[in-house]
Amino acid sequence: MSDRHWLDITTYSDHIGFTISTIANFVLILLLVFRPTKSYGSYKYLMITFCVFSLFYTSIETFLRPLIHIYDNTIFVIQRKRFQYSEGTARAISSTYCGCYAMSFTLFAVHFVYRYYAACKPDNLRYFQGCYFVAWVFGAMAVAASWGFAAFILYPETERTRTALIHVIQTSYELDPEWVGNVPYSYWRTENGVEYLNPRNVIGIFQHGVIMILSFGTVFYCGFNTYKTLNGSLGVSEKTKEMHTQLFKALVLQTIIPTTLMYIPTTMLFVTPFVGLNIGCYGNITTATVHLYPGIDPVVLIFIIRDFRQTILRPFRCFYRSNSVENTATIRQYQQSSSKG
Repeated sequence: MSDRHWLDITTYSDHIGFTISTIANFVLILLLVFRPTKSYGSYKYLMITFCVFSLFYTSIETFLRPLIHIYDNTIFVIQRKRFQYSEGTARAISSTYCGCYAMSFTLFAVHFVYRYYAACKPDNLRYFQGCYFVAWVFGAMAVAASWGFAAFILYPETERTRTALIHVIQTSYELDPEWVGNVPYSYWRTENGVEYLNPRNVIGIFQHGVIMILSFGTVFYCGFNTYKTLNGSLGVSEKTKEMHTQLFKALVLQTIIPTTLMYIPTTMLFVTPFVGLNIGCYGNITTATVHLYPGIDPVVLIFIIRDFRQTILRPFRCFYRSNSVENTATIRQYQQSSSKG
């Protein structure tokens, strides 16, 4: 496959992801706002927050049209400019995109903390009310900001990365360097013909790794304990247990999906250039999967939670029933006319 084909693949995945994300997140917001969902407590506002963020994240992706290319032991997070702006602005926008990436799995970990409290330590749900809820959201934003700040500060463009970038965009994608911005995740520097680890960049990768490990570790710990509690719970009502079970099923799928579409691809991206594997344009596999994630996540919630699913399917069921009634009436009229004849 030609490297240039990834321009089409990432564009199609962007269009598909943007469409699904916009529709699914707006539908979920409407369901959360207009349906009686008191039983979900503060989790309702947590889901709304995630939906609003996903819409923003999808918009940033569509604006940037990102590409990811690994060459010369460097991960190039490339944006294709829609209009001209300065290099500093381009880096700031690319860093914001990187921060949004971190925000997505940080908020995801907060979801699991809430479900863990709801199932295992219900008294602690007070920490998701009022000012505490705002603190959770701003905490997630602070983590995302630290990721974006690290991308902006710790990965400056050097003569080596600029030369490599120009080579990549001209030979692989046939793009104009003036219409491209990037964040170069480069681990190595060359002095007197000898390569050394770049301490600044290593600090950035360490910071990114800590955030990912803490996020995934929180998901695993809270998910495992929530599962044990729900399986062994005898004193809660069937309705409460059913609600927790539905939300937990959704979170299980919401674990598998980001693990497949985000955690694993991102880990592979960070590891391959460090060990000298320059996979080139195939870094765009991560670009394509990340495009799809913000849309798939709300679809899972809509179709796992019974109240939401029934609300969505009700118009179709009514249409089906009305057609069935009309068809039955038509058949009866035909039978009666046939018997008279």
